[in-house]
Amino acid sequence: MNANANYQDLKDSTKTFLQVITSNDLYYGLLLLVIMIILIKVIGLVFKPLRKKGSIFAGFIGGCLQAFVAVMFGLKIISLSETLEGFTSQIFMSSSLLVVVLGFVFQEGLANIVHGFILFAFKPFRIGDRISITVDGTPITGYVENIDLRSTIICNVLNSAHVIIPNAKVDTSVIGNSQYDRAHGSSSNFLDLGITYDSNLEKTIAMVAAAVEAHPYVRKSAEARGAQGEHVTVMVRDLAESAILLRATVITSTVEENFAACSDIRRELVREFSLTPDVSFAYPHVELVHHA
Repeated sequence: MNANANYQDLKDSTKTFLQVITSNDLYYGLLLLVIMIILIKVIGLVFKPLRKKGSIFAGFIGGCLQAFVAVMFGLKIISLSETLEGFTSQIFMSSSLLVVVLGFVFQEGLANIVHGFILFAFKPFRIGDRISITVDGTPITGYVENIDLRSTIICNVLNSAHVIIPNAKVDTSVIGNSQYDRAHGSSSNFLDLGITYDSNLEKTIAMVAAAVEAHPYVRKSAEARGAQGEHVTVMVRDLAESAILLRATVITSTVEENFAACSDIRRELVREFSLTPDVSFAYPHVELVHHA
């Protein structure tokens, strides 16, 4: 008797399993799942070239669309099962405590999404911008590579490591962005040098100005800013005890180009000064005068 009952239960369970497997809802759910995966992949492919072009937070918008597609299709797939639909409906309708718990658990994630939208709306930086930010007391300088629903990814110039910072921390931090104004975005630095009082001051000023203006990075930045033909001003910064201190401003498009330009200009000035008899660098030295 028990054997027949067990056999009948097994038969009924097998029949129920086969009915579920062969139901139209199952195939429809699998079709929706495939469509969802394809749409998520297509959205990623569409926004990938936009991220490479430095489009403003293309990764963030793409991530939002991918999340929206996943949620909508996921809810539709769940609704195909009357058991799951009824189970989830009862949970959400009868348990306000669960809503509070879920809100507490996901509050950080939701905060990152909200702050991501704020960053997108006010645009403190773009993909590819070099920014400086201090997070939890740690200063970070690097290039913005991507921003998604949860975080902003920065490539640290110090060690080329990728730093992943939650959007909430980025939005509440002070951000330094030298490329904020793309129309006039540039990096500037002072080029300081000292010459002796015996040097020809006007000739030295002309030589320094010409060396700065002739550098390719300086010319490229001037063209981007619409300042072609603009002359570099070389100022007398100070009259020191044993040197005339000069200062010129070197303007380039990026910090890296500025560093390279200043290095090249210094090398060029060393070469030119060595060929010019009435111009020489000042340096600490002692002169001994012997009286017979």
